[in-house]
Amino acid sequence: MVDFVRQLDWNLLHTFMIVAQERSMTRAADVMHRTQPAISQGIKRLEETAGTKLLERSRTGLIPTPAGEMLLEQVRSIFATISRLPVGFEAAPAALSGRLKIAMIDQVVNETLDRALTSFFARYPGVDLEITVSTTAAIIRAVELGHCTFGISDGVIPDFLASRELMRERFGLFCGAIHRLAGRRDLTVAQLRAEPFIGFTADVLGGTHMGDVTAYRASASIGQRVRGQSSYVSEIRRMIECGLGIGFLPLHLAEPYVDQGKLWRLPPYRDEPCASAYVVTNPQIGLSVPETLFLKELSKIDFGL
Repeated sequence: MVDFVRQLDWNLLHTFMIVAQERSMTRAADVMHRTQPAISQGIKRLEETAGTKLLERSRTGLIPTPAGEMLLEQVRSIFATISRLPVGFEAAPAALSGRLKIAMIDQVVNETLDRALTSFFARYPGVDLEITVSTTAAIIRAVELGHCTFGISDGVIPDFLASRELMRERFGLFCGAIHRLAGRRDLTVAQLRAEPFIGFTADVLGGTHMGDVTAYRASASIGQRVRGQSSYVSEIRRMIECGLGIGFLPLHLAEPYVDQGKLWRLPPYRDEPCASAYVVTNPQIGLSVPETLFLKELSKIDFGL
């Protein structure tokens, strides 16, 4: 055991965790800004140190072996703890100070959450707030590693993270006002199958974070040719407005542009797909006093779902 601790390169644990997350050494290399051979060599060294195989290939990519699963659970806890150490170094003064960090998907509109933020920061003016907008996968990774207080994300939330549904969005299918289908009310879903599609980056068939919109696309065979994609609602809308293709948008965000004559609603007009957004936290990380107080307050809120 002592020899194992002495021989272990802790950087290799981080490499292993990223490879396990991405299920690919190539994608892990992109995330870590390293070369694929360096990642592969790192995993080989870790397996030699551990004396057992940690990853194996499957139809969906690289997955942990049983020994790898045990190691991954421990590594997540280690890195979540280490990343939060600076929070513990800050002593809480009499007048509360500190920082909340929220990582969220694009254009989250929720009045209840806004009221909670307003109330909290009015009571604690010494606390600062940092909000970053990112992709679903990046938000999950940030929460997992303790890089933020909490995340607001859609998609599939891993079991080792805690989540609570914040809101549900209904999605409609739209084209731009200049699109050849604009103005038509006699269309069926079947007539839209061959149309070029504009989609969210995370909205990939078979992807890790596949949601109801993707499932609807699959069942209706819409979007077989993805012509444009982005992680941001505004850019999805821009491509649709410019006539590049058809795409799904949250109804409450698209309606003003329909009223302005920039977008045209396409079928389905009933039983539209819905997507949920969740408040996601990591129970394994240590929290500062401001973070603890805010999350405690947030846990008491009825989001009215």
